[in-house]
Amino acid sequence: MAKIFRRYKSTIYGNYRKSYLIYGMVTGIAMFVILFVRDWMSDSPMSQPENFITELVMGVGIFLFTYRYREQLPDKKVTLKELMLLGLGIGVVGSVVYGLLTWVNCGSINTELVEFYNQERISVMEPAESSAEAKAAVELVKKYTAGDWAFIGGFRSAVMSIILTFFAALIFRTEKSPVVERNKK
Repeated sequence: MAKIFRRYKSTIYGNYRKSYLIYGMVTGIAMFVILFVRDWMSDSPMSQPENFITELVMGVGIFLFTYRYREQLPDKKVTLKELMLLGLGIGVVGSVVYGLLTWVNCGSINTELVEFYNQERISVMEPAESSAEAKAAVELVKKYTAGDWAFIGGFRSAVMSIILTFFAALIFRTEKSPVVERNKK
């Protein structure tokens, strides 16, 4: 069984926990600011809280901050594991901050967004008269609240951050972890 699983000795060169908290908060706030400005400055708000623009901001944040993290380390040494932990931390913290700010926006600041998001979601669904399941789905969407839309936005951006983190870590790693042989008894 030991031949199947490789064991790696991985060195952590920096303080990725502190970095992903700070960088994740900045990324989450940037995602929300883009959504907020677009909703307030244009005639038509975004059709849902999670879309291509917020995913792009998440991607820019993850790539920018993993590169910045690597450049701040001594000798710019960083492993794939360290960058994966950093990127996943940025993605999760950014998604939570984005979800919370979206919840506050939809629940307190711009309450008509919930109804707008509900109508936009219903417009892309099957027609309600086609089946009982479609009617039930439409009725469910009509009951969505600010918390539901905040969860949808935060969850979808967290899932997208996993994909983006993998590519950022592959691009910016500078060291490979050596394989450690297991001592036989």
